[in-house]
Amino acid sequence: NNNAHLTKLEGAPTIAFGAVTWFYLADSPGLANFLSEADKTFAVERLQQRDNTKKSAIRWGQIFSGMTDYQNYVHTLIHFCNNYSFAALSNFLPTIVRDMGYSSVTAQGLTAPPYFAAFVCCVAAAWASDRYGMRGFIVTGGSVMATAGYLILVLIRDESKIAARYAGVFLASCGIFPAMCINITWLLNNQGGDSKKGAGLAILATLGQCSSFMSSVVFPASDGPFYTKGTAIGCGLAGVTGIAAIGLHFALEFENRKRDLEFGPVDENTVIDVTEVGDKHHNFRYLT
Repeated sequence: NNNAHLTKLEGAPTIAFGAVTWFYLADSPGLANFLSEADKTFAVERLQQRDNTKKSAIRWGQIFSGMTDYQNYVHTLIHFCNNYSFAALSNFLPTIVRDMGYSSVTAQGLTAPPYFAAFVCCVAAAWASDRYGMRGFIVTGGSVMATAGYLILVLIRDESKIAARYAGVFLASCGIFPAMCINITWLLNNQGGDSKKGAGLAILATLGQCSSFMSSVVFPASDGPFYTKGTAIGCGLAGVTGIAAIGLHFALEFENRKRDLEFGPVDENTVIDVTEVGDKHHNFRYLT
C-alpha cells in the first residue's frame, strides 16, 4: 500500500547513509582517515592538553563545578525551548500539513522538504559557527527564523493561503534544528574538563527534554487546522531561545575581556591544563 512505499522511501536513505558512515566516521581524531598525519597529531594533542585526568577516572570537583555553573542552565533553557519544537514538529508536522488540505500520504511526503532544508541549514550553521567562532549569534539567528515561521502559522488563519503557511513550516524547521545542534556543541566547548562536560550534558539532557511532554498535548485535533495554541507556544519559546543565547554570548564575551585585562591576551598555541581548575583557568577563553 501507499504507506508501506512511503516508509521504504523515507527509510532507504537513512539505511544507505548509515552504511557509508560506518567507513567514514572515525572512533577518534587519531583514527580519522580523512585527516593528514599532522592534523591527527594536532587534534590528539589538543584533546590531551585540555584535561590530564585518566579517561577511566572522574573528577568530582569538575562534576560539582558543572552542577553549579550558570552557563549549563542557560544552555538547558535553550534546549528546553528548542526541544519543544523538535518534538512537536517530529510528531505533528504531517498532521499540520495534512490539515492544510492535503491527503495523508501527500502530507507525509511534504514533510521531507522542510527536513532537508533544515539539514542544509544545520551544515551551514556548523560551518559558520566554527569559521567565525560566534555560536551565540548562530543560535540567535536560528531562533529569529523560527519565531518568524511560527508567527506566520499563528497569524495566517486563511485556509486558502497554503503556500504562506507551508513557508512558515520551512522557517520554523530551518531555525529550530540548527539552533538546537549548535547549542549542544556550544555547551561542550566551554566546559573545562571531561567530567564537567559530562555533568553539563547530563543537566541539559535531563531537564531540557522535559518540554517533549508539553508538546505532546498542545496540538489536539480540535485545534486544527491552524493549531494556534501549539504554534503560539512554539513562537514564544523560540523567542526565549534568542534572548537567552544573545545574553549568554555577551556574558561570555565580557568574561573573556575581563581575563584579557587582568592576565593579558592568550596565544592560541598556549597549553592549558584544566584538570584542577577547569575553565576558571586564567588562560581559558570561552567560545562565544
